[in-house]
Amino acid sequence: MGINIKFVDNEEELDICLSIRRKVFIEEQEIPEEIEMDDASVSAVSIYALLNKEYVGTARYRETESGIKLERFAVLSEYRSLGIGRDLVQFMVDHLGKSKNIYLHAQEEVVDFYLLLGFEKVDDRFYEAGIPHWKMIKK
Repeated sequence: MGINIKFVDNEEELDICLSIRRKVFIEEQEIPEEIEMDDASVSAVSIYALLNKEYVGTARYRETESGIKLERFAVLSEYRSLGIGRDLVQFMVDHLGKSKNIYLHAQEEVVDFYLLLGFEKVDDRFYEAGIPHWKMIKK
């Protein structure tokens, strides 16, 4: 089983990433499209995961006033628990290096996943799109 993580290089790849996000966030989690599909209004670097040459996951990162924010982690449901999410996170952390302030807003149900990857909870629980989240920073 070969998982490959790559940077989005063209519009076709970005469209595939948006399609994955649509399935995970809009269809599965019922997040409103106007919240999820904000790519035209932010400057972000997107990545994707290939499993045996199939597009199965995506994520992005962007610079904010607080540092580098990792976000929009999405893995198609039939490919979860194969390490794809972990590989997406590790790829970005490795690429960004240790000198950056790296953080994310984790949905409460996946906080333990990010704890295992070296993030720690900061601040209080808050809600985004009606879903409880925690701000987490890379230790």
